[in-house]
Amino acid sequence: MTEENLIRRDQDAGYIIAWKRKYEFETGKFKDETMTYGEARKKCEELNAENPENTYWPEKLKQDPEWHLVYE
Repeated sequence: MTEENLIRRDQDAGYIIAWKRKYEFETGKFKDETMTYGEARKKCEELNAENPENTYWPEKLKQDPEWHLVYE
């Protein structure tokens, strides 16, 4: 089982905003700013209201694997 819990609390840290276009195959993530789940959820609600052609959701930022430890 993964370490991510299915229950998300507003104070949980390490979330970013992910998005996709509704009618095209374009997706992305705003990785420049991490925030709590509550902050990310509120910002997603605002972005969804402002941009109806896109869908936004909070997503847990996964750490990049530390490949240098594998190859040492």
